[in-house]
Amino acid sequence: MILSHKHRFIFLKTTKTAGSSLEMALSKYCGPEDIITPMSPADEHKRSSLGYPGPRNYILPRSEYRLKDYVNRLIGRERRKYHKHMPAAELRAKLDRGIWDEYFKFAVVRNPFDYVVSLYFWSKRDHDPSAAGFRPWLLSRPRKLARNRQITHIDGRCAVDFMVRYEHFEQDLGEVARRAGLPATLYAEFRAIGAKAGVRPKQATTREMFAGFDEGIELIHELFSDDIAEFGYTL
Repeated sequence: MILSHKHRFIFLKTTKTAGSSLEMALSKYCGPEDIITPMSPADEHKRSSLGYPGPRNYILPRSEYRLKDYVNRLIGRERRKYHKHMPAAELRAKLDRGIWDEYFKFAVVRNPFDYVVSLYFWSKRDHDPSAAGFRPWLLSRPRKLARNRQITHIDGRCAVDFMVRYEHFEQDLGEVARRAGLPATLYAEFRAIGAKAGVRPKQATTREMFAGFDEGIELIHELFSDDIAEFGYTL
């Protein structure tokens, strides 16, 4: 998640939507007062190698400490006020309403069929024992699959001003750059980063993974009906 006072934008980071690469590209243009949340150690190493600003201003200030926060500080635990996949409702509650209302808010949306396949192979990479097979894995976690809606929506309504379509990154990042006052080179910088690439086998196409899997197709239509209707997504 990035909140830039310098450019007056809020980037809500959804999962498995190239969010880490975009976060790195955006952090290049952040100022000292902006909020940048930490990523994984590998991603932070890559961001540092690019010379881009790293995490800043995300820790809970002492003025907002409660007793248990002082205890955690004594044992070396930091209390984070902001975190990487922060839901819109949680972030809005922590900001001045003027900032939330006036800043340009955006996130990334992805074809849900493709999204769940990507998420499955990421779970396998993390040695999730439930990821032994795509079909049982998908059917065992229907509500967890809709996590991105919890990040971008409040009370069932979209809380961001613009959705970058994963399938049209070049076009939509051009719009983000225009509205946030960033250079037109944003897409080229994003594309050159390629964080977390290579996890999904090239032969694991979405159509192949859902072949003959009518129950899975029906589940995706049920869980992601709004995205399918709004963006015209199909298998």
